[in-house]
Amino acid sequence: TEPLTLGGEEIAAGDPVLVVLAAADRDPERFTDPDVLDLARSDNQHLGYGHGIHYCLGAPLARLEGQTALATLLRRLPDLRLAAEPADLRWRGGLIMRGLRTLPVAFEPGIRSEKSDTLSTL
Repeated sequence: TEPLTLGGEEIAAGDPVLVVLAAADRDPERFTDPDVLDLARSDNQHLGYGHGIHYCLGAPLARLEGQTALATLLRRLPDLRLAAEPADLRWRGGLIMRGLRTLPVAFEPGIRSEKSDTLSTL
């Protein structure tokens, strides 16, 4: 509703503003080694699910689903491994969301049961 200066930049009244949460979640003043994937990070107050009154009600369910899916996948395919060098992975960039274009993986199938055609690891 009125002009302001933010981070040394002038923003006029009525100017569109885009909040890039991905940039906030990679702030080195907020996160130790923000560019490193650390699943055990203790300072993990990211904005992926929003904040305050706008916090996603489905966040606990989404976390539980992710944990369950990964645990099941790794239990069923214990030899699952990355089939490329990490430096060779291709990323899809964007202002809103960033992710891998592909995630090449490989695994050795489990030993087949004598009584069944299903894998013993399933």
